[in-house]
Formats: sequence, C-alpha cells, structure tokens
Amino acid sequence: MQNTSNLNINIENFRAVNKAEISIDGITVIAGENGSGKSTISKLVYYLYKTITNIDGIISEGLNHELENIYTFLRISINDLLNKKNDRLLRNELQNELSIIKREFEYGRLSSNNIDRLIDIITKIQISSNFDFEENVDIQVINRLKYIVNDITKKSFANVNRTSELFEIVKEHVDELFKEATGFKKSRSTTIFKNELINIFHDDNLPKKFSVSEFGQEIVSFTKNNLAIPYIIQDVIYIDTPMLLGVETLENNHWEDLNNIIRDFDGSSHNKNFFSDIIRDEILDGEANYDSNFLANNSYTFKTKEGTVYDLLDCATGVKSFSIIQLLLKNGVISNKTLLIIDEPESHLHPQWIIEYARLIVLMNKFIGTKFLIASHNPDMVSAIKYISEKEEISQNLNYYLAEKIKPSSYNFIPLAQDIDPIFASFNIALDRMDLYGNSDEIL
Repeated sequence: MQNTSNLNINIENFRAVNKAEISIDGITVIAGENGSGKSTISKLVYYLYKTITNIDGIISEGLNHELENIYTFLRISINDLLNKKNDRLLRNELQNELSIIKREFEYGRLSSNNIDRLIDIITKIQISSNFDFEENVDIQVINRLKYIVNDITKKSFANVNRTSELFEIVKEHVDELFKEATGFKKSRSTTIFKNELINIFHDDNLPKKFSVSEFGQEIVSFTKNNLAIPYIIQDVIYIDTPMLLGVETLENNHWEDLNNIIRDFDGSSHNKNFFSDIIRDEILDGEANYDSNFLANNSYTFKTKEGTVYDLLDCATGVKSFSIIQLLLKNGVISNKTLLIIDEPESHLHPQWIIEYARLIVLMNKFIGTKFLIASHNPDMVSAIKYISEKEEISQNLNYYLAEKIKPSSYNFIPLAQDIDPIFASFNIALDRMDLYGNSDEIL
C-alpha cells in the first residue's frame, strides 16, 4: 500500500520492530500483542520530536552536565587554596559570582558572554590562589586538584605540578566545551538524536533504518548529518500511564517532561477550553487543577460540581486519565502542531469511559487538528475511534496498523488504512485460546 501521508516514519530492525512504515496525519492507531514493539515505536517518535524541537535546550542541558564538575573544581579551589589567605570576604565574593554564572547557564543561556564570564572567574581564582612560589604550598591539595582536572578532561597531566597550569588547562577545556556545543547547535547534528536514543534505551544498537519525511522530503535520517527543522509537528507529549501524575523519577524522562508541562502552567489563569468543559460537564462531573503556589496544601486537586475538593493523586486512575488531558487543554499547550502519543489509553478505564476517551480523541483531531499516535489492543477503543470518526466525517484522518509476527520477537507493522477487521481477527485468537483450556484433569 503506497504511503501518501504528509508525515511518514520508517523504522527497520530495532528491538521487536522488524519493519514499520507509519503515517501520522490525524489519528494513527497501532495494534498488536504485548512485546510486539508498539511502545518502542512510541518512544522513538517521542524522543525524535523532543530532540528536533528542543535542540538548543538539549545542548544546554548537556553543557550544564559537563560544567558541573568544573563548578565543583572551582568551589574546592576557592575553599582549599584561599583559606591560606584567610580572606573570607574574597572567598564569599568569588563563590557568589560563581553561583550567578551557574544559574545563567542553568536557564539555558548558552552565550559567548557567559563563557567569557566563566573563564574570567577562573582567572580570578587562579590569580587569587597563586601559591606556586611559596614554600608552604600543600602538595596534597595540588595533587587532589590535579586528579580532578584529569577526571574532568579525561586526560592525564602527571607532569603538571603548578596550580596556575591546572587553571589554564581548565580554561582551555571550558573553551573546547563551548565550541563543541555551539557547533552542535549550528549544525543540528544527528549525533544529538542518536545519543538521546542510546541514553533512553540503554543500548548502543540503534535502528538499522530510521527516517522521517514531511511532504515527501526526508527531514531526518541516520544517513544524514543534520536534523531538519520540522513543520507539521512542533510539540510532542507522551502519556503511558495516569499514575505518572506528581511522580518524580530519573528512570522515565517522559513522565518528568509531562509533569513539567503541567507545573509550568500558572493555575491562576485557566484558559477557557471547550474540550476541557466536555470533560468537566459530560464525563467527570468535576474539574482537575494544578496550583503552582508552594503554599498550597495539594498541588494537584479535583473539584466536584458540588464543590468538594480532593487530592487528585488519591483519585481513581480513570479520573486521572481524563484529568491529564483536561490539564493540558486548560494550559493551552495542545494545538494543531501537537503530536499526542498515548500508550494504551484504555488502561484503567471503564468500558463506557473508553468510548468517551475515543470520542475526545476524535473531537480534538477534528476541531483542534491535534495529531495522535495511539497504541492499543482493546477492541472497544479500536472500534470506537473508527465508528465515531465516521459519524464526525473524519474517517479519512485514520490510519490503523497491526503488528504481524514474522518470527519470535520480530514483527512487521502492516498498514490497514481504515480496515479494522484484521485487528479484530487477531483479538479472536485470544477467544479461540480459551477452547484449549477448561479440563484441568488433562494436566494432572
């Protein structure tokens, strides 16, 4: 089947995915058994768009990570070397200036001016702590600083025995880091995305093929050196469980990303949104809120129509599922340039709410233009999206895919367009399997 979509994603030989050519124009639903690679596709697409729409932020974050050890080296230098001068005022002045520069970098301000300021303060510390010609130089302090510089630069400076030389090495290293970061920023190097995938999947084995095309033009490919600027999708949000609300974790980056989107919103000025009203009035009979005021007893709350307020984190998972969408809508972060990736949205939902969730997906696509990538193996979700899309006259926006096993732990994703019968045939396998069981005497 020829792909005529405006946005096409091709993946080959990555984990359970042998081959997948996925179109994302409206609502894309991928179905398949557990372990077929649905979540792998979702994460690949998510981290692609997270990378190409936020390259500057990723580069700044990487530079900040590299600079952390340098800040530590400088703080140690101020403390250990300047103590000999017994000048508390000077030490405090240098520590404060260093803290200000650190904050500037943490705010993502990757500029030559900030690099110059960092190098200037290194020079100040270097001059202020120059005891190289004094007899009371503590060689153990110098050896420790030398070890730190070796660790920071990943080089060995065994023959360096003067603090002034160590500071010169650190200044050169800062300059190299800045030039490298600036180069990545200007070139939009594909290496940035590859490194993100290695960090996320904890695996150096990247897909044999991964490419993305807009309007027939390839904008991302592992064979290209640079990542193009996307147009169709400029924001991406990934939801794989309603349990992520309020959870801080270093293991699931997309959880932290979603919580940050919600937390960055000023809860005092809710956007009026027709679809959040649908959730409030027709589904939940209540409204989710996030209060960014640190004095608030509960940041995430749910207020019923009767006015009773609950801690949203203690509410049922089905309520959380709709509340996440409601909060995003109220924040105004969902638009026609948004890709909303939802992994098994039917989880934790009553059958009636599965239909309501499908309706919400269809209406958001029809009236906002939001793109969806849905991974599901629930017959109610699959059929509801199709049926409601037909009634809303947007069935042309649908693309269904089914994971077909070609060998153990390897699947091809077959394009079905709007035909969901093959998906239901795969569901019936589970029903057929029930006929195999029921007589426990046979296994005794």
